Amino acid sequence: MFLTDAHKEQIETWLAGLSERVAWLQTLSQQSDAWEQDLTWRLAAERALHTSVEYVTDISSLIIDALVMRDPGGYADIVKVLVEEQVVDAQWFDSFTGIFDLRTKLLRDHAQVTPTEIRQAVVRYANQFSPFIDAIRAYIK
Repeated sequence: MFLTDAHKEQIETWLAGLSERVAWLQTLSQQSDAWEQDLTWRLAAERALHTSVEYVTDISSLIIDALVMRDPGGYADIVKVLVEEQVVDAQWFDSFTGIFDLRTKLLRDHAQVTPTEIRQAVVRYANQFSPFIDAIRAYIK
């Protein structure tokens, strides 16, 4: 199989959405810690992190399905398939993979998520999405 123009358009649309969130997260990561005590900002950061992970897995799944790569076994494995296919870098994946635990916590144990965890995740992962975006754009060209 192959990536059609429609696939590439969908991926580019998702990359644009991801890029928008990444820019916001990067700006937030540069701000003082005061935002983490403001519920609105913290909830916005949680949502931006969560949807950014969803963009990564949706894009990865579309590529996997279109190119008939192996079936992944979970969220982290979806992206790991792209590592195995040399679409994204293994070192990047190793530093990024922890975000999948945060995703699970945001969805299933959200009452236990602390403002400090969100702040740390924003600081740690805000710049981690850009290499993925660059790798995917390079791959689909």
